[in-house]
Amino acid sequence: MILNRKIYALARGRKAIYIGFDKVKGEISKELLSELEGYLMRRRKEFSFEPDFSIYEGEVMRVLEYVYKNVKYGETGTYGDIAKSLNLNPRFVGYALSRNRHLILIPCHRIISRRNLGGFSAGLEVKKFLLSLEGFNILEGGDGTKKGA
Repeated sequence: MILNRKIYALARGRKAIYIGFDKVKGEISKELLSELEGYLMRRRKEFSFEPDFSIYEGEVMRVLEYVYKNVKYGETGTYGDIAKSLNLNPRFVGYALSRNRHLILIPCHRIISRRNLGGFSAGLEVKKFLLSLEGFNILEGGDGTKKGA
């Protein structure tokens, strides 16, 4: 649970199909949920499951793969930096991140704007919670992050 919201997780083998708050059809993966619980209890920083990127297309998949491979636990990136690395528009990067169906596993919560936290498809309170969990203190007014001491 995150902020009193139940998490659902589906997997096929070691490939995560879905992680999020919406109840979806399919068999819930107890093992993936257990790993997510470990993360939420600060006992786990990495997962044995990988996202199934085949559910994404084109540039959206490219952005999500980049975030998954390059933005590690306790780090943040910006929409602009990702856009520059992939030769894309920062607004498209935001759009691509909003398509993420792998909450936490593809760590879109770690992507912020240069001026503020930016958006988050699961809601800013969830983004703040996840960043805080990873050791960031949300600055006064929620306009950015600073690594905790």
